[in-house]
Amino acid sequence: MDKREKILDAAKEIFFKKSFYEATMEDIAEISGVKKSTIYYYFPSKMELVFELIKESIEKILLRLEGILININDPKEKVREIVKFYKDTYEESFKLLIVLQRLGYDFMQTKDEKEKVKKFFKNIHNQKEKIGKFFGDVTLSTGKRISGEIFAGSLLGALGKIMFEHVSQNEPIEDRKFKEIEEIFIAALS
Repeated sequence: MDKREKILDAAKEIFFKKSFYEATMEDIAEISGVKKSTIYYYFPSKMELVFELIKESIEKILLRLEGILININDPKEKVREIVKFYKDTYEESFKLLIVLQRLGYDFMQTKDEKEKVKKFFKNIHNQKEKIGKFFGDVTLSTGKRISGEIFAGSLLGALGKIMFEHVSQNEPIEDRKFKEIEEIFIAALS
């Protein structure tokens, strides 16, 4: 593992335990074993570090999802795989989800921070739109054709909602809730 990765791993641990404002670069240096001056070489500020941590983590997650979906043609099977992926990701990335939720609270203090958060979530939105393109247009059980981007966005939104509700309560999600969302979206397809 290179220094940059060590710094990002340590940052995830620190931001999981402390708010953005409580966490220090000294904390990150101590856990990573990387000098504070070296951390600043890679990341000019704590804000840049936390945004890079989240950006890279989410990009890796979405690339894994794209890799799964690229070889599946049946929309119903895509729904099943997306739900399974989100369930697995919730369990694997719980700390990252806590960090994401904390930042929503921490970074709404100044206009500059709000703009940075807005830009960050716009980037995530653009990546989610790519997932919708894997669906192409879909035919609903009513016979109506809709954009795959709208369908996938609705599915991802429903999954994201239950994930963040449970993260805020620091609790696991019952398999039943994932299954119910899967059933709703599969039933919606013809």
